[in-house]
Amino acid sequence: MRSIASALIVLSLLLVATGCGNKKNHAPLPPVEEETVDMTQYLPTVEPTYEAPDFEAPDIMGNPVKLSDYRGKYVVLDFWASWCKDCRAEMPAVKSLYTAFSPKGVEFLGVSFDTDLKALVDYGLENEIAWMQVCNQIKWKENPISAAYGLKWIPTMFLIDPDGVVAGVTFTAEEMEDLLNAQPDIK
Repeated sequence: MRSIASALIVLSLLLVATGCGNKKNHAPLPPVEEETVDMTQYLPTVEPTYEAPDFEAPDIMGNPVKLSDYRGKYVVLDFWASWCKDCRAEMPAVKSLYTAFSPKGVEFLGVSFDTDLKALVDYGLENEIAWMQVCNQIKWKENPISAAYGLKWIPTMFLIDPDGVVAGVTFTAEEMEDLLNAQPDIK
């Protein structure tokens, strides 16, 4: 007990000697700047003006869904996973995007890279994700759909035009909203 008391006294003396707790002796700390990352290094190899690679994957009920089933409509193709921190952080904005643009005829198709279907279903229910989700339960870096699009980062979103051509690629719902608003035939 005596050694603990001695240690506390020594610590207190050190704090006083170094000026800790005395705000008058300290210069203000510089503001912490957020680090910005150049996301262009993560852009997929499939770019605007490319034909969107068609794929087939099961929905959460096991029914096959093809991207080409959506031909004739704009599609927001959202590559994500429920375990992905950045994807979860972006999900409220994607939900807002869905709420704003699905009434205008824009289709949303989530491609989940979850390997645990129950985790995907639970996340979707908890977060009230209302649009179609497909998941072949293959890790994203090993997934043939990911390879077809040349994905290097999730979340990544593609805007596919009614002709099946990539109209834009983004990492955020905010950027996707700008792309959708730039389309003259989406009102």
